[in-house]
Amino acid sequence: MNSDTLQNTLYNLAQSDALSNPAYKTLLLDYTNYHAVLFIEGGIFTLLLIVLSVYFWRQFKRTQMAGSHGWTFEKKTYFSFGLISTLIALFMFLIVAANLSNVLNPQEGFAQSIPDLGTPQAGTQKAVLYQAVNIWARSGSAYIPSILQNEVRDRLSWQQPKAIICSILLVIFAVLTARIWKKLIEISRSSAARWGLAEKALIAIGMLAVPVTLLLMIMALANTQASFAPIMLTLLFS
Repeated sequence: MNSDTLQNTLYNLAQSDALSNPAYKTLLLDYTNYHAVLFIEGGIFTLLLIVLSVYFWRQFKRTQMAGSHGWTFEKKTYFSFGLISTLIALFMFLIVAANLSNVLNPQEGFAQSIPDLGTPQAGTQKAVLYQAVNIWARSGSAYIPSILQNEVRDRLSWQQPKAIICSILLVIFAVLTARIWKKLIEISRSSAARWGLAEKALIAIGMLAVPVTLLLMIMALANTQASFAPIMLTLLFS
């Protein structure tokens, strides 16, 4: 077995707690930033989802106390959104909590992530990159190899704009979704409410807007992570 690989070099550095090695510290900091960004931004999304969940359940309870008979459109809407926001908030909480351990103790998590690097096929661009990073990690130099700098620059050239675009679209779709369902609830409250073709189309658009908004939330989070911590992702997916 060839011991002169990037995986073995990083594993040995992690085992020896080589924080005096600038190259290792750079990689470890990048790994820590990746999980810190998820913890912070994911925590913000989780808090927003909790606030929404509380709002929807309160509105659901209000419709019950108002003496509404049966499952009206408004009651179904608040119940559905309350359930969805609660489940997603719990899911996000688990992800945020799991990432906190990697922020508090990054070396253990970093060591566990090393096998994910794999062994690239000889002669490929990725193999050349791994060799350069391996030499860099062994040397302990503070200077990042030019090939890694170029790969990171190429990644950020599309990753950062994608993070910004996804974040903007997330806000737009969140506002649009809220307005659509607010309009539908107002229609349902009218004594002369008629669910014609236009109203049914609005319901379909509103239902489609919900998963799209959730998808944009995930994309905004993932691309923001990658923008703040591009080195490890470059090594993994170059």
